Amino acid sequence: MQMPVRFYWRVVEMSSYQSSTSVNADPHFIFEFIAKPENINRYVPCIESADLGMGDVIHIKGACSHGEFRGVGGFHVDEEHLRLRWDSRANLNYRGWIKVTPAEGHAEVALFLEFDPGMDLSANREFAHLLKEHPVSIQDEMGKALSHIKEICESALAAV
Repeated sequence: MQMPVRFYWRVVEMSSYQSSTSVNADPHFIFEFIAKPENINRYVPCIESADLGMGDVIHIKGACSHGEFRGVGGFHVDEEHLRLRWDSRANLNYRGWIKVTPAEGHAEVALFLEFDPGMDLSANREFAHLLKEHPVSIQDEMGKALSHIKEICESALAAV
């Protein structure tokens, strides 16, 4: 049975965002796909490359409507709970997670982002301004990421 594409998001706080969708694929297959750093640029539109460093460190490079960026962050794969977590190692207090939840005949994929830039440094003040002025672009990027996960995982299974 084909599940309709369904997205929702809500602003939990000024700088917290949540979105989810149903994916007609095995939850473990979905999680295996999203947990590989080399796949991140396939489902996150603004990421050009993601390389796993030593331990739980990831190096990312990308571009968004506000400019190019490079970053180093934590990357934590929890296979038991089908949860992928990440965070920023910079001054910008940024973190997020993707959780895959098994459901009857499909899986729910939830994406959560939280930004808490603080106001101590000038770079953080600029980041806070971008979050305040452009929350819709964050929600749009989340929707695109979930759409890509859905499309890639469902089409990969259809090809088998």
